[in-house]
Amino acid sequence: MSYTILTIYAPEDFADILKAELSMTGFSIFLDLENGAFETSIESHLFDRQSTEEIISRYSGGADIRMEIREEERQNWNQVWEESYPPVVVDDRCIVRAEFHAPIMNSRGEPYPYDLLITPKMSFGTGHHETTAQMLAFILDLDCRNKKVADFGCGTGILAILALKRGAIEADACDVEDWSVESSAENAQLNGVQMRTYVGTAAECGRPESYYDLIFANINLSVLLAEMPIYARLLAKGGRLLLSGFYVSDIPAIQADCEQQGLVLERQSDKNNWAALQFKKE
Repeated sequence: MSYTILTIYAPEDFADILKAELSMTGFSIFLDLENGAFETSIESHLFDRQSTEEIISRYSGGADIRMEIREEERQNWNQVWEESYPPVVVDDRCIVRAEFHAPIMNSRGEPYPYDLLITPKMSFGTGHHETTAQMLAFILDLDCRNKKVADFGCGTGILAILALKRGAIEADACDVEDWSVESSAENAQLNGVQMRTYVGTAAECGRPESYYDLIFANINLSVLLAEMPIYARLLAKGGRLLLSGFYVSDIPAIQADCEQQGLVLERQSDKNNWAALQFKKE
């Protein structure tokens, strides 16, 4: 049996939506490459070239998107995917791995304090990206005990899951993509924690003012700036807001907007030009 292999070269902002569109035509396994590029496969007799080209052309008007097609004989694509998804270690305190990874010890030969099982599917948030890794590092340093948490733009739900494992008593996780919300719910069950998940935005959370002690938002710059007043309204006095998904050059704009909402910068980090910020509501 032969497979049709697509290699898609696209900006990172378009990768997830392209994966979602392609999944509707029968593609199921996605191998991330660099800078938003990815590979996916389908049995050749199921490949609809016209539908695939229509998807690519639909988004090519707003971005530089290219597609390469090749044929290969059958191979174990699940194994290929697994080999491309190594575990991620954060500060020697937390490991993010999939179910197919065997338990791994830390540098002292001991279990990691926090062992997160995350099945990404099409959702963002495995710890491999610089933004997620920095947010996880921030959460590891926060006192999450008895805190109410919101993870807006949750992806895999990884941030809320870590907070719950660190003692948070309640967590809401939302995303505008239904497959991300489904992934978050599955990952929560996989990690033995409970959280409320829903499809929507921060504005649709249904929680009263000053409800959350901790809010996480790892989203793109335009969404963060648009939703900042909502985050500030939902955050309790003394609460922390953790933000990422933007570049170092965007820090002044984020900081100015947060200060207008009464939020004070406490901490910042950067990795490969991606930034993360932690604010406190005075």
